[in-house]
Amino acid sequence: MNKERLFVPGLPDEEFLRAAGVPMTKNEIRVLALAKLRLFPGAVVYDVGAGSGSISIEAKLLFPSAQVFAVERDPQALQLLTANQERFGVDLQVVEGAAPTALHPLPSADRIFIGGSGGSLAEIIELCDRKLVPGGWMVINAISLKNTAKAFEALENRGYEVEAVQVNIAVSSQKAAAIMWQARNPVTIISGKKGDGSNAQR
Repeated sequence: MNKERLFVPGLPDEEFLRAAGVPMTKNEIRVLALAKLRLFPGAVVYDVGAGSGSISIEAKLLFPSAQVFAVERDPQALQLLTANQERFGVDLQVVEGAAPTALHPLPSADRIFIGGSGGSLAEIIELCDRKLVPGGWMVINAISLKNTAKAFEALENRGYEVEAVQVNIAVSSQKAAAIMWQARNPVTIISGKKGDGSNAQR
């Protein structure tokens, strides 16, 4: 009898290998970002600025038949990404290089997540728009005011159906004898559905 693989999104952060200076999308934000991506079996997915690989790994665990491209330029992050991939036993397509250049050889995408841009957000969105199939979804996590505005405007100007949610998370933390709330940095999740392009502004 076939046994279904049970996987609950939002792996504890502690289960991932971490390193100072390598970003990782925390589990609460990760769950929301994955929900906004609206993944499906067999999808071609980009994770741009994959860092330690948490988004890529959970996407692959959710839909093993998906083709997930984890794009990362930092050598330390790539080592960590590879180690986490082995740790969770998933088969990712790891792409070494900086976006947007590293995206050119990739097949057209059904879903694109942008978690890091290295100062090239506008250029990355421009190329991702060309790579994304009509009806596909692009999701961008932003922590700065400038990137939030850039991402929202860039998608809106291209005719996307855009939505945004700002998430403020606080987690319990032991401080001596007391349990206190420890706030994390707010994250804005911008998601957009690509139309047929007839109303896009170029």
